[in-house]
Amino acid sequence: METIFHIFKIIAQIINVIGISILIFGFSKELIKYIITEFKTGIGKTPTKGIQTIRCQLGLYILLALDFLIASDIILSVAELSMEELIQLSVTITLRIAMGYFLGKEIDELNSELKND
Repeated sequence: METIFHIFKIIAQIINVIGISILIFGFSKELIKYIITEFKTGIGKTPTKGIQTIRCQLGLYILLALDFLIASDIILSVAELSMEELIQLSVTITLRIAMGYFLGKEIDELNSELKND
């Protein structure tokens, strides 16, 4: 049984690394887009639509990374059975789900604004 929990922990850590990698990749990609856009249009003169597009894309990467991190937390909650750790993981999962929900709503609003322009 201990071996199974150890395997769950390793799987959760791998999923954690994937989630963090997605976050770093998405941030780096969108930062490069932002810098290129700023230099093309002139620093401080980037149109709102361009920035909203970058924010929307970055938000999607954040949401995807959050999904991986939530999955990792759920797997860890199975492997870590102490009450204190379960409570801590429950709070973490709840916060991540709430962040994902509100970020998703903001992305939807940005997308609808972009389509209307």
